[in-house]
Amino acid sequence: MARWDRSVDLLVVGSGGAGMAAAIRAHDLGDEVLLIERSDLFGGNTAMSGGVCWVANNASMRKAGLSDSNEDGLLYLKTITRGEVPEHRLRTYIEQSQRMLAYFEEHTLVRYDALEKYTDYYAEQPGGRTGGRSMDPRPFDGAKLREALMWLRRPHTQSQILGKFGITARQAQAALGLGFKTMAFMAWQMFLYLLRYPKRKRWGRDTRLTAGNALMGRMLRSLLDRGIEAQREAALTELVIEDGRVVGAVIEHAGKRTRIEARHGVMLAAGGFSRNREMRQRYQRKPIETDWTAGCPTNLGDAIRLGMEAGAAVDLMDEAWWTPVSLVPKASSAWVLVVEKSLPHGLFVNQEGRRFTNEAAPYIDVVNGMYDDVARTGSDDPRWYHVFDATYRASSIAGPIAPGKVMPDSRIGRRLKSDYLFKAESLEALAAKIDVPARALRETITRFNEQAKRGYDPDFHRGETAQDRYYGDPRVKPNCALGAVETGPFYAVRIYPGDLGTKGGLVTDDDARVLTPSGAPIPGLYAAGNTTASVMGRTYPGAGGTIGPALTFGFLGAEAAHSDAVAAHDDAADREAGPDDKAVHERGDAESNAVA
Repeated sequence: MARWDRSVDLLVVGSGGAGMAAAIRAHDLGDEVLLIERSDLFGGNTAMSGGVCWVANNASMRKAGLSDSNEDGLLYLKTITRGEVPEHRLRTYIEQSQRMLAYFEEHTLVRYDALEKYTDYYAEQPGGRTGGRSMDPRPFDGAKLREALMWLRRPHTQSQILGKFGITARQAQAALGLGFKTMAFMAWQMFLYLLRYPKRKRWGRDTRLTAGNALMGRMLRSLLDRGIEAQREAALTELVIEDGRVVGAVIEHAGKRTRIEARHGVMLAAGGFSRNREMRQRYQRKPIETDWTAGCPTNLGDAIRLGMEAGAAVDLMDEAWWTPVSLVPKASSAWVLVVEKSLPHGLFVNQEGRRFTNEAAPYIDVVNGMYDDVARTGSDDPRWYHVFDATYRASSIAGPIAPGKVMPDSRIGRRLKSDYLFKAESLEALAAKIDVPARALRETITRFNEQAKRGYDPDFHRGETAQDRYYGDPRVKPNCALGAVETGPFYAVRIYPGDLGTKGGLVTDDDARVLTPSGAPIPGLYAAGNTTASVMGRTYPGAGGTIGPALTFGFLGAEAAHSDAVAAHDDAADREAGPDDKAVHERGDAESNAVA
């Protein structure tokens, strides 16, 4: 019989959206919960993300007057996942994500508002919508966390305007360009930032939390209000298994190993393996490197590895939430090119100086295009570049480099000039700097310019979908996502096949129970978030397609752990009872059900 240092009902491993959702729901069911986080900061990938949540037919859509239905949501997911995800699993997500949201809206501080113009990534597919399914977390006053604000992982650098404050997803789309409205908006935000100086001085950072920090700030406050125990710098090192059941775990905390009994089970919600080079090299396409991810630094795949050692099946280990990225000197995370790739007057080329994909496509598809390009060329030195002209440079961002009207070339730092941004007066000179064939680059851009002026891209169909046009410039005609690259000087930034986190991992059922290769649940083991093989399969339905499932299956896993424990207790009671007692017990259950 195992000896324990302490005992809880549910042990939750990981403090991102999935883990906190599980911890809160389990507590509200009456369970004793311990949440552990291996780093010194709570929030995981979710805190660094945009915080957006994708849920079809959500209540906020209806409030905004947008039409949707569960049937259309299911049709859309069935279409884009191409039959690779069982329909019952997709249906569970469609229905239970709404229930999860309603519960958190009623019982916690979590609040979401539908983004009426944020389109599904494949809105033209059957069941797709051009807005509303992606929802933005409402900003949150971090001062309400008091000292716990220092325990919350900070947002990704690129989400902070001028490195100082964040804005919402709704504001980010509206703030594109350098028109009067944008400049007035930024001036107002800076004024509000200055007004928050007393709070910043007290807490050491800006207290207006947006995006993933807003979501996780709200969840952390809800967790603390419930008195749920959450330990930082507590790493899972071992799952304790008896008679095929996960009955607890060994953790390292405060310099010592502690054996924790988990009476109802263990929830693994510790993220993926985006920072584990050995796992990425083993399971994923090449080339791949851990510094190409924008994921949390602690996404090392330990929970997945321990789940596999416990007998779990895995799937989608070759996949990630792909996005093209650039590498900013001295930055700890890659710079995600969600906006830049869609802006006019720029294009992507490979080491041959040729286009290879629709740059404005959903970011997961752009990276798939990069890997398809490697397979096509067979290159042993695959390289890709974002090439743009002076028109782009004047009014658009290039990674951390602000538009030229705000940050002229003379104000760009030395390191960025030498290690990030290539510049030349002619295309031929630029080709020499980035080591691509000058003739091919000239031919590629000549053809691209002809297509841009017609507003039609027969090669890759850029700008034909609502998603392509979301971050386009409406001032550019006839296609807001296309603009000629013809005004010198010319620029290039090297780009890489990066990601927001991996999306392969432990296989689970509809209630987040971890399954063996035969499809049987491993008793006492549950998982959610990027620790699991995604319900979205190899695709990405829209902004928030990561966080929506993380919250939902964390929530469902807590319910399953509770109900499984209750069922096991009842079965044990029945086995101990004599035949007469058992009959009386069953009659009582039937009468109770009739009354209910």
